[in-house]
Order: sequence, then C-alpha cells, then structure tokens
Amino acid sequence: MINVNTLEQLMKEKDWSYYQLAVEYGKLEYPDLSSADLSKKFGTNIRKAVKNPEAARFETVKKLVELLGGELIIRVKRTEDFSI
Repeated sequence: MINVNTLEQLMKEKDWSYYQLAVEYGKLEYPDLSSADLSKKFGTNIRKAVKNPEAARFETVKKLVELLGGELIIRVKRTEDFSI
C-alpha cells in the first residue's frame, strides 16, 4: 500500500505543483495539447489521485510515481499458494 503522503513528498522533492504534475501526466497521452488544456483536463483527477491514491486507478498512480522519479513495486508475501 502506498503511503498517502508519498506522492506529495515526491512532488515536494521535485519541486512540482499539481499543475506541473497534471501537465506532465497529460503529455503522456496528449502530447500536442497546450499546458493550459492539459491542466484543465487532468488537474482534478491528478489532485484526487495524489490526495487519495488508494481510491485512484492503479495505472494512474503508477504513472504518477514514475513521473516523479519513483518506482511502484508490488510485493506478494503469500507465495505458498502459487506455483513457480
């Protein structure tokens, strides 16, 4: 589980605002849109995902973490039920 404050901490380390994060996120899918349009299109969803990543789509959180220089890792602790 990602710490609710982890994304905000990564933003602070990178000195990015929600606006900047929304623009960079938007460029992944719509590279030709202006920064203002990307902010309008993604700003609210990005803010919600950063504030409450557990309620956001996995793919959204993964992209945000990667944009902020991190890596999202899933660890399975129960291996006895799986064959390798």
